[in-house]
Amino acid sequence: MLVLDKDKVIKLEICTSKGRALLTLTKNFMFPQSIVRENERFKPNETVLIKGKNLPVFARNASITVIAHTRAGDRFNLPGHIAVSTEVQLNITLTQVEAELIPDRRRFYKIAMEIPCVLTSITRGTKHVDVDPHIPFVIQDINIGGVFLGNSEQVELKRDDMAALVITEGLGNMEFVAKVLRVKKDDDDIVLGYGCSFLFMNARQEELVAKYINEIQLKQRALEKAEADEIVDVSRFI
Repeated sequence: MLVLDKDKVIKLEICTSKGRALLTLTKNFMFPQSIVRENERFKPNETVLIKGKNLPVFARNASITVIAHTRAGDRFNLPGHIAVSTEVQLNITLTQVEAELIPDRRRFYKIAMEIPCVLTSITRGTKHVDVDPHIPFVIQDINIGGVFLGNSEQVELKRDDMAALVITEGLGNMEFVAKVLRVKKDDDDIVLGYGCSFLFMNARQEELVAKYINEIQLKQRALEKAEADEIVDVSRFI
């Protein structure tokens, strides 16, 4: 089941069925409370409502595609048709067809930085185990889609494990669940770490991670600029 919460949709693109952009909005739209896919079909009569001034006018029942952008950087194709179209209002009824997640790996900008966290539980298949005392890990890089965890001598994770973690610095003891997608090993088959994707992230968590990444980027760029300026200053005396 796929749930696309309206609170996570931050931008809409209205396109023709062939993909030509007609309208882009970052406000003045109301997305359905949730889009739920069961057996690859949406609930009927879900409607995107758009208010504005001097909106383009489309023919009633014309086929249209809504591209919904989420806080996490995902984009979804949502086919539909025009229900109401005037210069001040546009209603698009979404059709009962499968939504398409548009791949876009460029949004996953990685920040290399050591961030302490602790493992609080592991779910492996149908077995769930609470970890007490909590086991320390170090996040070696983070992006809006997940983290790379360094290895721990106390426990070895496996692919498809779901690890509940708490970041103890930088994100205010944020709790999250990460699914292990790959286990990285060296040539001697020693585990170096785990590539993980975030699961069940809410809008607030996504916002915190995005803000944290942006702050680190700004600090890294400022440091790089300062180092470059210092090199230039020294070169004047050579």
